[in-house]
Amino acid sequence: MKFLRKPEKKDWLSICLVFVLLGLFIWLGFKYFSIYDELKGDGLISTAKNLQKAILLYGNAGLLVIVFLHALHVIISIIPAALIQFAGGLIYGIPIGMAVGIIGVAAGTTVSFCLSRFLGRRILTLFVNNKTISKMDKLISNDMSTIALLILFVIPFPKDFIAYFIGLTNMRALKFFIISATGRLPGMFVATYLGANVIDNNPALTITVGCITLAALLFFYFFKDRVLDFVSAAQKSSQKE
Repeated sequence: MKFLRKPEKKDWLSICLVFVLLGLFIWLGFKYFSIYDELKGDGLISTAKNLQKAILLYGNAGLLVIVFLHALHVIISIIPAALIQFAGGLIYGIPIGMAVGIIGVAAGTTVSFCLSRFLGRRILTLFVNNKTISKMDKLISNDMSTIALLILFVIPFPKDFIAYFIGLTNMRALKFFIISATGRLPGMFVATYLGANVIDNNPALTITVGCITLAALLFFYFFKDRVLDFVSAAQKSSQKE
């Protein structure tokens, strides 16, 4: 394997740590799926209610379990976020369900971003030259990139890996966290709201919100490419200027 610079002791420590963390994430993934298989019901509601029973067994510590699950779905990107958000609303209602969701997602995003920033960027310099890294930094620091990132967090898109990518760039952590939180809030609120209204037995509101959400999801599903193409074209135009 050819390196662009001579690896230092810190580089090898970083590489070893990355492999250890990957192994841990894989183990957590298999562990989660074994538990999920036991909880799995006939649909989202029945699965969330099974999860509710399991979490309530922890008493007040159940809040920490929900926070951990929210963080975990961001870090390893294979846990269905909607299920955890729905369960949070089902168990604790909207205010607390949203609060634990925001805390958990913030924690998971911080872990992902920091791992990438402090480990990944150092490893990246072993294989990618500084000129290419500078181009990547310039691309992501463009004003239109902020809009593109926000759209990616809002639309139905596998977004949990984004923190790992952004950690490789020079984007400020605070800026990314604000974009991430803002983009995730609408979807988190809808899932938490629907879960909370299962408790309140308010089918009319639940169906109405569900239909509006489905319409929005279908719109973004069929038109997301056009939206992203528009942002990409605007970004190229701003770079030329």
